[in-house]
Amino acid sequence: MSKDFATNPTCSIKVDVYTNSQGNIIQPGETVAGKKTFTFSGIKSDVTIDETINTENSTALHNGIAGFMWLFCGTDERNFDELSIKKTTTEVIEED
Repeated sequence: MSKDFATNPTCSIKVDVYTNSQGNIIQPGETVAGKKTFTFSGIKSDVTIDETINTENSTALHNGIAGFMWLFCGTDERNFDELSIKKTTTEVIEED
């Protein structure tokens, strides 16, 4: 029996989200009063930064973190800190 790491593991993405004075995700025109850290699990481990933050090089509209932010608050513009994104991959050992 041989063991190996899974070839297509998933990862978790952590990102700091800007909040207003009430602790809600900021909306356009609001002032940043703080941050909260959100964690999204079960994302494919080979996700690119373009897919994660939804740049013009992304492969789908409203994907990645920006898509989640849009679902939560109706906007995906300037409400999360792109420099705070951290990707953590845990590979599972498989047996043949």
